Amino acid sequence: MQGTGTHEQAEPTPDLIVIGAGFGGIGMAAQALRAGLRVLVLERAGDVGGTWRDNIYPGCACDTQSHHYSYSFAMNPDWSRVYATQPEILAYLRRTAEETGVTENLRCGAGVRHARWDEDQARWHVTTEDGATFSARFLVSAVGQLNQPMIPEFEGRETFGGKLMHTAEWDAGYDLTGKRVVVIGNAASAVQAIPQIARVARHLTVLQRSPNWLVAKGDRPFEDREKRRFRAFPFLQRLYRWSIYWQWERSWPEFIDGSRQSRRQTEANRRHIAAEAGELAPELTPDYPLGCRRILLADDYYPALRRDNVSLVTDQVDRLTPEGLLTKGGQRIEADCIVLATGFHARDFLPGMTVEGRDGRALSDTWERADGPEAYLGIAVPCFPNFFLLYGPNTNLGHNSIIFMLECQVHYVLRAIARLRGRGEDRIEVTPDALQRHRRAQARELARTAWAGRCTSWYKTATGKIINNWSAGTVKYWWLTRRPKTRDFTTR
Repeated sequence: MQGTGTHEQAEPTPDLIVIGAGFGGIGMAAQALRAGLRVLVLERAGDVGGTWRDNIYPGCACDTQSHHYSYSFAMNPDWSRVYATQPEILAYLRRTAEETGVTENLRCGAGVRHARWDEDQARWHVTTEDGATFSARFLVSAVGQLNQPMIPEFEGRETFGGKLMHTAEWDAGYDLTGKRVVVIGNAASAVQAIPQIARVARHLTVLQRSPNWLVAKGDRPFEDREKRRFRAFPFLQRLYRWSIYWQWERSWPEFIDGSRQSRRQTEANRRHIAAEAGELAPELTPDYPLGCRRILLADDYYPALRRDNVSLVTDQVDRLTPEGLLTKGGQRIEADCIVLATGFHARDFLPGMTVEGRDGRALSDTWERADGPEAYLGIAVPCFPNFFLLYGPNTNLGHNSIIFMLECQVHYVLRAIARLRGRGEDRIEVTPDALQRHRRAQARELARTAWAGRCTSWYKTATGKIINNWSAGTVKYWWLTRRPKTRDFTTR
């Protein structure tokens, strides 16, 4: 990895700057290098990996099967489990970056502060936090959605005498053994960490604001003979990968509010909760539509809540105290450690940076006027030529692998660049009319989904506009991103 001891621009001048070295950034850079482009990847941290570098809390793992939560161009026959854990995913990303040449084109410790489009030169000028400047014809933001921890400003926080940490800022040197631990939150990170904490804590209290729909994960180790077959017959691994894809793609109708599949799956989930949660089932059964919030996968969460050393509290925090916390209902809970499993600022698609397009307009201002981030296919924004987003607005999923979406986006970006270069032109920009048509069609589809239901979630703004999730199955997204439509873009 390149160091940061000089502010001189890397040579030769890159064709493409990629911001971020997580799954999206590595995938974009690897395929761009394969297409013959000169690439520079700017990463704010000291290593690749994104969320899989940052999240090291106990039990951290993926809730998409390993063979589908990986690149189609870098399949791994040696995944140890059906659902890989954080260390294994991070090792995979590091290895892929190295083997595809991304590491050689990576500058770490280079958080982007400002990006400005130069209309005269038809180039993007990028400034990093250390004052270094770079320029390239094309700019891709691959910063992700789940990287800015949401830390509540509880009253009395400064008075708490114990350990306070967010799951995304885990202190691996702090030993929870024999401690009184409180976990605030019960979503994706919490359901993974809680069973691990419960095994070592003297007592664990889980503060649940509202329950989540949770289904069995069905995780298990891969047998050695399975891995040997994948290594010996790569087509079997690809076939297995596609079987996972279609298994999840068939579940899309469950996210259509009121559909027969949704009603059937809701009842199945209610039975699952009743069987697994026992006397806690009433407190753990949601009263909102299936899929309105992220559906969680776990095999050990309900058993953990039923342990003798675990208490479930369905009350909210009023304030922190020197000894622990006080709930709004008046319950005092003593704690040696408070864990914040409170999620992320997922609605900020450009954390910590300013992006200025034509005429000096800031993308943040454009999105503020639109009541939240929006982009054509989640990839392109009018007045921002040669700028593309990966994992942008309305490209998150509730039913399939985000890696599939990322690869569709990477393919689309490279097709756009290739078309431009093939014509000898130097800029491409999506039209306002194209974004408007896309917005209207997407709004109609989203109105039918569970995400529009009566619940609050990180999928939508305070006004109810859904800005995170794709509105249909992934087959449709693949079809729409096969190649850019000429009528939707201007080039010159």
